[in-house]
Amino acid sequence: MIVTVTPNPSLDRTLRLPGPLRPGKVHRATGSSTEASGKGVNVTRVLRANGIDSTAVLPLGGASGAELRALLLAERVPFTAVPIAGRIRGNITVLGSRSGTTKLNEPGPELTARELDELVAATGKAVREHRARWLAICGSLPPGVPPGLVTRLVAAGHAAGAAVAVDSSGAGLAEAVRAGADLVAPNAEELAELAGQPVTSPDHAAEVAADLCPGTALISLGELGAVLVRPDGTAMHAVPPPITVVNTAGAGDALLAGWLAAEGPAAARLARAVAWGASACLAAGTAELPDHPVAPELVTTTELQERR
Repeated sequence: MIVTVTPNPSLDRTLRLPGPLRPGKVHRATGSSTEASGKGVNVTRVLRANGIDSTAVLPLGGASGAELRALLLAERVPFTAVPIAGRIRGNITVLGSRSGTTKLNEPGPELTARELDELVAATGKAVREHRARWLAICGSLPPGVPPGLVTRLVAAGHAAGAAVAVDSSGAGLAEAVRAGADLVAPNAEELAELAGQPVTSPDHAAEVAADLCPGTALISLGELGAVLVRPDGTAMHAVPPPITVVNTAGAGDALLAGWLAAEGPAAARLARAVAWGASACLAAGTAELPDHPVAPELVTTTELQERR
C-alpha cells in the first residue's frame, strides 16, 4: 500500500483546441474534461490504474471540493478527506495543436492551524492503518502554509513506519531535504532553484543532486527522461523512446508512481518509472492510461559516474 497526501489538491479542467494557443485571442475548444487532481491524487490514480493499492489524503472544501469528492467516488479511488472552510482550487490545462501544454493554476485556499493539524493526524493514521510502505507528500503548499508542514508530514510518515517520498518545489523541497525524506523527486527547474544555479545536463543534475540530497533523488528531465541518484553516490540515467506528446501534465506524477510501485533492482525500477512518465504524455488527461503505453523494455538506462 502507498499513501499519498496532497496539501493543495485541485479540480483540473482540460480544454483541447483545434489550433495553437494564441494569447489575446478568442478560442473555441473542441473538447473538455474534468478530473480530480493535485500531484498526490494523480500519483494514487496512476498507481491504482496500474493495479497497485494506494489511498489519498487531502483537504476538501467548497463547491469545487464537493465536485472533486464526487469524481473520486465515481472513479472508486480510496481517500481520506480533511474538511476545510476554504474552497479547493480549480486549475486549467490548455492543449493547443503545435503549442503544447499550457497550465493555469490557482493558488488554493488558506488552511487554518487546526486544519493543518488534522491533515497531519489523518496522514499518520492512514499510514498506520494501511501499513503503508511509502508515504508520498506531493505538490505545492497552500498560500500562507509554512514549509514546516513538510517536516511534520515526513515525521508522521516515519513514525508510522513508512519510507517517505516528497515531490514539491521551492521551500517545500528544501524542507524535505532538511527533514530527511527518503526520496525527493524534483524536476530540473526545481532542482536548479534549490541549488541556486542552472541544471544543464543529466550528468550535471546527478552532480547537483548528490551534493544537496543525502537520500535518494529522482530528477525528472522531460523528454530527456530521468536521473536517479542513490545515497551511496551512484547515479543512473534513463531515456524513453521517441513519442508523440499529447499532454505533459501529470508526467512527473506518473514517473514517481512508477518508482514507488514496487521494489527490485534500481535499473528496472527506473525504467518502469520513465516508461510510466512517458506513457502519461500519450493521454489527454493527467492520470490516464493510454491505449498503447510505453514498455519499460524500450527505455534506455545507463550508469553515470559516482558522485560522492
